[in-house]
Amino acid sequence: MTRTNTRSSIGRRDFLRGAGLLAAGATAVPLLGACGGSGAGRSDALVVWWNQGFYPAQDDAVRAVAQAWSQQAGMPVDLQFYGTNDMPQKEQSAVAAGSTPDVLFAEINQSAKHAYEGLLADVSGVVEPMQITEGARRSARLYNGEAEAASYYTVPLWQFTVSLFHWRSMLADIGMDHDQAPRDWDGYWGFWKQAQDTYRGRGNNDVFAVGWPMGSGAGDTNYDTQQVLRAYGVELLDEQNNLVTTDEVRRGITDALTWIVDLYKQGYSPGDSLNWQDSSNNTYFLNRSVLCTPNGSLSMPGAVKEEDPEKWKDIVTTGFPDRAIGGPSPSITLLHSAAVFEANEKKDQAMDFLSFFTRPENVVQVLKGSQGRWAPVQTSLFEDPYFAQTDDPNVKAAIDQLSGETVPSWATLSPAYSQSERIQVWGNAIGRVALQGASPQEGADWALEQIQEQFEQFEVG
Repeated sequence: MTRTNTRSSIGRRDFLRGAGLLAAGATAVPLLGACGGSGAGRSDALVVWWNQGFYPAQDDAVRAVAQAWSQQAGMPVDLQFYGTNDMPQKEQSAVAAGSTPDVLFAEINQSAKHAYEGLLADVSGVVEPMQITEGARRSARLYNGEAEAASYYTVPLWQFTVSLFHWRSMLADIGMDHDQAPRDWDGYWGFWKQAQDTYRGRGNNDVFAVGWPMGSGAGDTNYDTQQVLRAYGVELLDEQNNLVTTDEVRRGITDALTWIVDLYKQGYSPGDSLNWQDSSNNTYFLNRSVLCTPNGSLSMPGAVKEEDPEKWKDIVTTGFPDRAIGGPSPSITLLHSAAVFEANEKKDQAMDFLSFFTRPENVVQVLKGSQGRWAPVQTSLFEDPYFAQTDDPNVKAAIDQLSGETVPSWATLSPAYSQSERIQVWGNAIGRVALQGASPQEGADWALEQIQEQFEQFEVG
């Protein structure tokens, strides 16, 4: 397992004051780095496991906030950073060993499962005072199978959503303009198919209309498919997060699978998109092999912003067209949240740490460190000059999406559905229809059977 080095000095007092993180007259208390042992950490410190950020500045900001809380609370913080792919196994091993950290923040986590099992502490005292979007608030409300009731078991920190990206110049080269694209579902995607057809007419067979992730090895496939499912009116979970298997849902899944597979069969998405990994759509897009692609977060414009500003200016970020069933498409809230384990002895201090961390002035420092890759969940931060007056059109587009109607990702709400995504139900369903000759209806039936099997393991009252 790779850990970042967290033993280095955590910034100067004047830096902390300048960032609004250090109260005047606070007594310095050392912030400790990662311990070398396999246990949760020092017994005299608040042990915090934190997902390593994409940019060093993001981790520096987390260290600064932790240091400021440490000085205020008079308690050391053992802050340990771990990579995104390391965290799930780290969390699972800690739960199995009964040696969990006091605070856990993992971008890929099992919070819905652990809440269901009664392993997480109720964090209502932290969440309820927060002014957050409705999508984030619902995402934090999970079902506890032990208590047979739902409550807040995670603390939303920031979010991202699925956006669409395209090249302005590639459309201009064929005399097209995205501003002229229809807003209805079929008309919008017909616009991109027309663009590909125009390129084909020029003899360019290496440019595709849409790079749509369909592979069973890509996490993108899960939430990109969910975006299409919702466009066709599919709501898999009811208000209690039970699975819904009505004929209407089944028809919606059938229509969504038909739409996705037709992109492949009609040659409007690259032939190997059925085998794409998470980075594949990024690679195809940045190589200008696809005109338009969905993606979660702003990683694609972020990848070229510093090295090639002109290329960055050419990337356009937008939300989705109106749903296939009519009406605006809500943006899926893909949440990054922190949790506290019920069995921990330092629950009160952990709650205080999270209450401090989620102060808007602290969160915005971390979001600035992420260079706008993540968006706030607190509504007041949408008005912060960093977001409201940004000169980054990609950040502005994502903020506009998340300022509108948002809905929680099903995987956030339900451990059973989350497990369905882990077994890649949608990538496999798409593959059955595209490659194995199953009809879209048979693919829908198969997917619902697989999801139902997961729900049978989690009884929700």
